[in-house]
Amino acid sequence: MISLIIPSYRNPKCLDICLESALLGQKYRNEIICIIDGYVEESSEIIKKYENDVSFIESPENMGMQYSLNLGVWNASSDKVLIVNDDNVLCADWDAILESDYHEDIILTPNQIEKSPSIFNFETEDFGTPEDFDLDNFITSEPQFRKDHLTRDGGIFPLLISKKKYMMVGGFDDLYPSPFVCDWDFFLKCELAGMKTLRSRKLNFYHFGSVATKNGKEGQRFTESESEAHELYKYKWGFGMIKNQDNTHSPKGNKVKGINYE
Repeated sequence: MISLIIPSYRNPKCLDICLESALLGQKYRNEIICIIDGYVEESSEIIKKYENDVSFIESPENMGMQYSLNLGVWNASSDKVLIVNDDNVLCADWDAILESDYHEDIILTPNQIEKSPSIFNFETEDFGTPEDFDLDNFITSEPQFRKDHLTRDGGIFPLLISKKKYMMVGGFDDLYPSPFVCDWDFFLKCELAGMKTLRSRKLNFYHFGSVATKNGKEGQRFTESESEAHELYKYKWGFGMIKNQDNTHSPKGNKVKGINYE
């Protein structure tokens, strides 16, 4: 069994598609935990629609993605935890495919499909917007994009991780005011704990792309908080954000603030 953790912020249309795809695509009976991070009334219809299949944690105030993720993982019943944003659509047999390559020393991310070419080397295909998305067409068409191998360019969302390892590195640091830098911090901590970040090309989730954050109702607020988050990261680790060729984040071969990065 996998514990699927989905944080959601003011994004009921995408959340509806995400939950429907998770339930439709799963081969086994998994635990699904959805954290509604503020503005609960906006998602009330979704909560009612899926209340028999999904465990909802409702926060009356917006506490941030890091808080939501940590809260979701703390409540997970399985050691295999899959973190997925609400603007993702899951494919058929997502649980069986990911479990087949699971190991507690690996962070495994499924490949993704977006409508436009991406710096993350995703597949490119336009399956529609949250308003006109054809889930059946995506489920049927997605297998043609699959490739039977893993690659060394993980380190992005969504991610499958051992709950034990997640707890060991302290989860996501909630000091960050932005949800767009805390992930780099998290992956760096996992690297220091000896974990490898891999991407599975054996399956593909669809990604609408930041529809509730940078491209959503409060895009300016999220954009403004990002520069502050960059400064916090630099202060904490002693260097700015790094992305190496293998998608790792450490200044290899250097000693910074007492830490050897070999």
